[in-house]
Amino acid sequence: MPADHAKGLRSDARRNVERLVEMATRVFEEQGPEAPLSEVARAAGVGTATLYRRFPTREALLAAVYAGHVQALAVRADELAASSEDPLAALVGWLHEFAGLLIEHRGMKGLITGRYDGDAELFRSCRSSLSRAVDSLLRPAQEARVIRPDVDAERTLILVNAVVLAAGQAGEDRDETGHLIDLVISGFRAQR
Repeated sequence: MPADHAKGLRSDARRNVERLVEMATRVFEEQGPEAPLSEVARAAGVGTATLYRRFPTREALLAAVYAGHVQALAVRADELAASSEDPLAALVGWLHEFAGLLIEHRGMKGLITGRYDGDAELFRSCRSSLSRAVDSLLRPAQEARVIRPDVDAERTLILVNAVVLAAGQAGEDRDETGHLIDLVISGFRAQR
């Protein structure tokens, strides 16, 4: 749960926010980003007034769900960086997970592409977390000389995001998107 939404709240209000984000995640996964917000409130065991007090718009709630997924993905990057003996496999695996997150949140194009106006700080925080995560996986791969030295975290995020958005507009499925990500990664590889 994104800490920004729960800062300074009483413990019961903080639990409500956490529960709303948890249930929104579940409801949006099952029904899509256009699911009725009243369904989210009901699943969380709160009234719609409570939901709107904490998340005044659908986009604000979607942003909180997205931020939770970004946090989990950042933790996953740390785990891969610490445990993998193959830095290229760790990077490739994580980039596919990142692409999966983008595919899952295609209904939130404004948030993902930075055009979401609701909580600029939340977006910057997500972008920063993703950039640090990519960097933690890129550096070992570059030190092992399997990834080109001119590849950086921002370029990587931009390219994966662009591939996912383009594939979605073309109506491509998850497998084809994964193949396109592999093609991008092949361009990242250092020349032997």
